Amino acid sequence: MEDIFDDIFDTSQALAGVDAEVGKSLSQLVKQVTQLDKKIDDWEGQIKILKDQRKRITHDRIPGLMDEMGVEKIEVEGASVSCKPVVHASIPVPRKEEAFAWLRENGLDGIIKNDVVVTFGKGEDNIAATLLDSCRRRVLIRGPRHTSTLQHSRLL
Repeated sequence: MEDIFDDIFDTSQALAGVDAEVGKSLSQLVKQVTQLDKKIDDWEGQIKILKDQRKRITHDRIPGLMDEMGVEKIEVEGASVSCKPVVHASIPVPRKEEAFAWLRENGLDGIIKNDVVVTFGKGEDNIAATLLDSCRRRVLIRGPRHTSTLQHSRLL
């Protein structure tokens, strides 16, 4: 119990030299940040809802109606919309080795991509640069790779 009183005493001594108006301003700023954080969270939630609605319309509803009408392309108020089939795929992590084995057995292992990530500590920039240069000289590093997810849809 004595520790609590010591902490209170230490805090009160630390604040003894602080102007009350400055303390009030600081308190108001902290409250303002908290309110802004809540607003940001609310807006981000609304943005997510809007993006989901847009995706549902662009991936499902418009392509569905265009299929129903037998239309491949349409222009509305200067906006041109066309549908094309797109396939995205990924392998569930628990089945990754099984899938890679199947791809190798069937001569399809050319689509297997591997990422290697190496973390260097503070002050090891020269080692990282040496490794990177060595990999580039051996053509071990190519352009960025894009990952996909399992999804078949018609995109606008």
